[in-house]
Amino acid sequence: MGSSLFPEPTIQVIPGPQGVRIELKGNWTKGATLPLLPESAAGIEWVDGGVTQFDTTLAAWIHAAERAALPPGKVAVRSNLPKRLHAWLELSSDEKITTDAAPGLTVVEKVGRWAEDSKDSWQRSIAHIGETVWGFLRLIAGRARINWAEFPGLVRAAGPDALPITLLLGFLTGVIMAYVGFVQLNKVGAGIYVANLVGLAMTREMGALMTGVVACGRTSTAYASHLGSMNVTQETDALRVLGIQPVEYLAVPRVLAVLLVLPILSLFATLAGILGGMAVACGSGMAVEQYVNQVIDAVSVNSFLVGQFKAVTFSVIVAWTGCYRGHVATPNARGVGEAATTAAVLGITLLVVSDAVFAVIFNLFNFN
Repeated sequence: MGSSLFPEPTIQVIPGPQGVRIELKGNWTKGATLPLLPESAAGIEWVDGGVTQFDTTLAAWIHAAERAALPPGKVAVRSNLPKRLHAWLELSSDEKITTDAAPGLTVVEKVGRWAEDSKDSWQRSIAHIGETVWGFLRLIAGRARINWAEFPGLVRAAGPDALPITLLLGFLTGVIMAYVGFVQLNKVGAGIYVANLVGLAMTREMGALMTGVVACGRTSTAYASHLGSMNVTQETDALRVLGIQPVEYLAVPRVLAVLLVLPILSLFATLAGILGGMAVACGSGMAVEQYVNQVIDAVSVNSFLVGQFKAVTFSVIVAWTGCYRGHVATPNARGVGEAATTAAVLGITLLVVSDAVFAVIFNLFNFN
């Protein structure tokens, strides 16, 4: 039962030519007995007829009433509601779900809509790259404000903690390549060249690429989740209030940490892959000395430099992707999850694309 100070919530429905005018009265808080939802109407105009108190209960009831009474596409008039209630209504509004196949749109219109939607994303990514580069320039000049206290932990998480899984995947990659190579090369009596195949492929391509993929799954997603959570707790905004650039303070040490350790992990992955190929080759009758000599003959200094150059490039891609997706993450639980997912997908995509570009360029210039 409501008292005179806090009466039960009621509504007064006044019909009109454009729909109904609904006056809200009483105490709209949790536990109150809510009135029935209004019937279907051509339009609704909400009016504050004497609301004493309210919380999200009123916002949820208004949304339910509009869904039940208004025809599809019709928007209610809320201008006469309390200003504070507008904020509650916005926070509790239904999420807008867009579809790729909007009715009535031509292919050109769909492409145009996609371009408009992606324009802001491109602008944010370019701006983040610029801020990261500027942060490194300030670091070189000795003027950067960076959180060095967490740097040792970043190095450990990106390097030593990732070493076991990197060695395992590198070893298994070498085993798979050796088995595939033996099947084909033995057909022409050239099984000895499986050592050349494994050694060259692991040094130039697979060592750096597999390490980058592992880093995307571990480090990039961790960075995206961490920085996205900082958006939720408004720590990023607090840094701005203190006059600290978040990208410089948070992204630069993470990129630097991955840049230091990922090329080393790539060397370990390459060695593990060569050992995996050796296990298969020696198990098939090849001598260890013969396998080692074939690998040494196949792997040149240029091939080693190519692999290390890719590892350095992949380091920047992995770290930047995680930092960028975390930086632009929506400040809620779903946004943090989406940031981690998109960081892994975007990072692996950029790794494969850049690896393909490098392969074409190095072959064009005969850098073997």
